[in-house]
Amino acid sequence: MGQVKVFLSSVLANVTRGEKSVEVSASTLSGALNVLVEIYGDGFKEKIFDSTGKPRRLLNFYVNGRNVLHVRGLETELADGDEVFITPTVSGG
Repeated sequence: MGQVKVFLSSVLANVTRGEKSVEVSASTLSGALNVLVEIYGDGFKEKIFDSTGKPRRLLNFYVNGRNVLHVRGLETELADGDEVFITPTVSGG
């Protein structure tokens, strides 16, 4: 299990007490998100997961700069020193 740094977008600020990053110990992205739910509670869980437990459609999850949601998804393995970014999808027209 590695120590990873998770960067939280400002969209999550109201449920993360304004914190923009946190270090957690986890071996997968799912594990890291579960630790964050333990830290920040149900408000965080509702922002990240839909009612079926899947990541919300308009969020992206990057590990070391690579969008992993459509590759290995929540089972993406994490190593000591990895950086995880949780960001909203950006669109416009």
